[in-house]
Amino acid sequence: MKLGAFHRQVGYLLLVSSLGLIAIGLVMLASAGGKFVLDRPSLWGGLLVRQLAWVGLGGITCGILARWDYHWFLHRSAFALALAFFCLLGCFVPGLGHKVHGSWRWIEVAGWRFQPSELAKGALVVFLAAYLGHPNRKLSRFTEACAIPVAATLLLAGPILVSRDLGSVLFLLLTLGALLFCAGCPARWWVPVPVAGFLATLVFALAIPERRARIVEFFRHGEDHLGKGYQIYQALIALGSGGTQGLGLGNSRQKMYYLPESTTDFIFPIIGEELGLWFALSVVFAYVLVVLCGGWISLHAPDRQGILLGTGLTLLVGAQAVANLGVVTGLLPNKGLPLPFVSYGGSNLLLCMGALGILFNLQRQAQWKDDEDCSLPERYRQSVRI
Repeated sequence: MKLGAFHRQVGYLLLVSSLGLIAIGLVMLASAGGKFVLDRPSLWGGLLVRQLAWVGLGGITCGILARWDYHWFLHRSAFALALAFFCLLGCFVPGLGHKVHGSWRWIEVAGWRFQPSELAKGALVVFLAAYLGHPNRKLSRFTEACAIPVAATLLLAGPILVSRDLGSVLFLLLTLGALLFCAGCPARWWVPVPVAGFLATLVFALAIPERRARIVEFFRHGEDHLGKGYQIYQALIALGSGGTQGLGLGNSRQKMYYLPESTTDFIFPIIGEELGLWFALSVVFAYVLVVLCGGWISLHAPDRQGILLGTGLTLLVGAQAVANLGVVTGLLPNKGLPLPFVSYGGSNLLLCMGALGILFNLQRQAQWKDDEDCSLPERYRQSVRI
């Protein structure tokens, strides 16, 4: 198979894998939300209608970003960063911000909620890719390599930290460290910066009693089954109850108000309970395909900025999937993180589908020679550490 044909097949595989995950999410939302049918049927229907609306809006976003030259967004990355910052501040504006579980993380307009921290994740990737990937950027200088990227990250991390969304702060730090590494910054700079940020976030988490209790419970291996370890305990029961074949679609027992957030952050245990281990592993495999396809497209992007942009967006989707799966299986401390493409909610779905659109854009603009040489062009290999 010639390289051009193989490159197109990678794009098709990325599309099929992503659409498959979205379809699974809709089906499982209908199933996991079935607990509302008897007592609140309008809520069950409302969940499906809203998610379908978000999927439609995400599809439009994906289509636009796939056709619009990604350089247009890179040239306006500072505006995207400023927009994300002001949206984060909007969470604290009375009448605009919405409080959920004691934290001001949402903006609500006409009954529709949006989480600005998801916009911040995407905006930071775009800004860092535009800045670090600029052809005239001298990354051997500390002021050029780290000062501006760190300042941009702190600008977004500040309001998010105030809202106590520590998970999103860690993702911003992960994005910063990964793109500094991929851009070719010296290790003496890109290693200490995210590590220092992680340690500062950990100290902040330990200073909050609720967060500290979650971390302590994680290291106690979920001994408090009726307290802080309740949700993980119920998730593991759901995964174990399904066995290899599952109880059957719609037959979950844990969704009946035993497992909190069974339509959002903890939807994967319901998948395992109803459809079994093998189907749950196929969902994991779909994420592996998304990351591999995104990585291939990123490595063969038309320019240095495109390589960093695609790498950052692929990292966002893949890292969130790994974090969610780690939490629901008890391998990571409990933190509310959606499962990309699958969990109910529009903010993360828009981010992921927007990332897909940009990856398709990178694929479309790549210039290929019809031969068997699939190596990264030498002029990019010299300046990008991937």
